[in-house]
Amino acid sequence: MLDTAVIPCGGLGTRLQPITRWVPKELLPVGLRPVLYWALDEIADAGVPRAIVITSPLKAAVEAAARTYPGPLELEFVLQRRPRGLGDAFLCARDLLAGAPFAAVLPEFLFRGANPTRSVVELHRREGAAVALVGGADGQSAPPRSAARPATVRKSDRGLMVTDVAVDSSPLDPGAQRVRLLGRYVFPGDVFAELEAVAQCAPAGAEVDGLAVLQGLARRGDLAAVTTLAAWYEVGLPEGYRSAVAEFPAQA
Repeated sequence: MLDTAVIPCGGLGTRLQPITRWVPKELLPVGLRPVLYWALDEIADAGVPRAIVITSPLKAAVEAAARTYPGPLELEFVLQRRPRGLGDAFLCARDLLAGAPFAAVLPEFLFRGANPTRSVVELHRREGAAVALVGGADGQSAPPRSAARPATVRKSDRGLMVTDVAVDSSPLDPGAQRVRLLGRYVFPGDVFAELEAVAQCAPAGAEVDGLAVLQGLARRGDLAAVTTLAAWYEVGLPEGYRSAVAEFPAQA
């Protein structure tokens, strides 16, 4: 049963340097609240009672801030010793998950509208599938350097399914609807075997980004999609952060 979300916070925030040399991007204020709190709000509102925050030895302030979060969440913390990518961050949480499925909430994506974490969790609970949140590429476009990875979706007798995910310069499923992956997922517990295989094949010191795992799930027909119509802001980019600050109201 899915009762846990993983929030990866171990990265260096290179796209927002120099400010992130001193302030982790997860603690930058939006609406007078740290970015991390918006992600925690989504998890709590989605009915997920537990969150594992992946931190870094260089970002002790992230754990300190999370411990002051006022919402109804059980929080646990795991160190990612080196910033080796999203897949490696998930592997850091493996022992605490004990083979259970989990939601993944990337805090660099903020949303105004229906709770996207609730959407992916509810679909997983109905269908038992791996799930990715997607947004239409013909609507809000992603800026250069975006983590909103291009992908394709098709309708099937199982509903909307991701059919391909762009990895480096790989061609996408021709003729399918193009979308963007927007940082909200549910993964089955057995995903760790695939992540471990990717990690073992990676060159020493290389990132384990998890994109190959998403691509494998998609091409096997095992990755369901939920479309969001909410406005989204990629606060890990300067332009996305500026837009979020301008458009999110201050919180009392």
